[in-house]
Amino acid sequence: MKKMNLIILFGVLFSSNTFSSTSSSKFKKEIIPGEYIVKGSAFIQGNILRKLGQEVFLVKSLKKIKVDNKNIFRNYRYFGEFKEETKTIDPLFVDQVHHKQIKTKEAWKISQGSGEVIIAVTDNEFELDHDDLKHAWWTNKNEIPGNNIDDDNNGYIDDTVGWDFVTQDNNPNVEESPTHGTHVSGIIAANAGNGIGVAGIAPKVKIMPLRWYGDERPWRTDLVVETYRYAVENGAKIISTSYNIDPLVEDPAYLDLIQYTKDNGVIVFNSAGNDNKKDPIRGKIDDIILVCSVKSKKERHLDKKSRFSNYGEKIDICAPGDPILSTVQRRYQGESRYGELEGTSMSAPAAAAVAALIWSHNPNFSKDEVVRKLLNSADEIDSKNKTKYHGKLGSGRINALKALQ
Repeated sequence: MKKMNLIILFGVLFSSNTFSSTSSSKFKKEIIPGEYIVKGSAFIQGNILRKLGQEVFLVKSLKKIKVDNKNIFRNYRYFGEFKEETKTIDPLFVDQVHHKQIKTKEAWKISQGSGEVIIAVTDNEFELDHDDLKHAWWTNKNEIPGNNIDDDNNGYIDDTVGWDFVTQDNNPNVEESPTHGTHVSGIIAANAGNGIGVAGIAPKVKIMPLRWYGDERPWRTDLVVETYRYAVENGAKIISTSYNIDPLVEDPAYLDLIQYTKDNGVIVFNSAGNDNKKDPIRGKIDDIILVCSVKSKKERHLDKKSRFSNYGEKIDICAPGDPILSTVQRRYQGESRYGELEGTSMSAPAAAAVAALIWSHNPNFSKDEVVRKLLNSADEIDSKNKTKYHGKLGSGRINALKALQ
């Protein structure tokens, strides 16, 4: 990214540097002293550390600043494991039962998706050269690869295939354990009909790989803000996030960020969580589509709530996630390139993929129209679940065929 020069901005005084715990004992956050996320003209006196998006900056100030939760936000460092925990089931070639469950093949007679619909996947690793994913990646056509120049003036040099916000470079192609982003990407858009491996639900859409989580750098407010703003500013219509955002619910900068995605017509999907809890905290954010998980392997158990999945009145929809066979890293389980994982991490991208099919088939739809079609086309599953889950599994389980009819 381009380096920023020192600028003199104006503002008022006051701040705090106290340690703050979040609503869950598993997670904590810490104010980063002197760092602020600043929007638009609400400037302060300080040194710009990094541009996070159009007219949004990470600023270092030696003075205490009054935080107004509208244009000036604190920057937090988050502690804990936020990637939704996933469990390895069986890294063998087996049938992808979820396709039959949601009628993917029938939906493909109407649409397999469009390359004009971009899903930004925010995750920890992406194997860009996976044989079943090579076709799937979004490419920045305004950037000339390898010339070390920011050709499109978006603040990122040679960002031809996404970005790594952890190490701040143009290569999200990393090998990190556990495999997660590669698996999520395959659920969405693994190649169909190429005679190998598996198939994604929307194999013709494009995935924007955005690495925002890794051992090299703590999860921080500015990193999250920058990732989402990059997705929106570079054409993503959907963002799929399979991470625990409960601690972020109390972060004003994150809430402002979600409002930004809404204002720009972008749909954000998020995993409901794997704690088998009723009404997860993240349900307080109305403008995120929360996706719970249902069983997706044995016929007699299909559409039953996964034992691990959160549930509640704020859940929007359910999707297969227990388990799903998809693409994985090359080094995962030896040389296997495919494996089964379970979790709401898997159900969120499945729902996002169906939304992408809807948008591909109806390119003039607004965000709200896509969401309405997705929710209204879901199959009823209350009758397949215990009474205590009735009315707490959203609109039901995704149905790709009905979504396109």
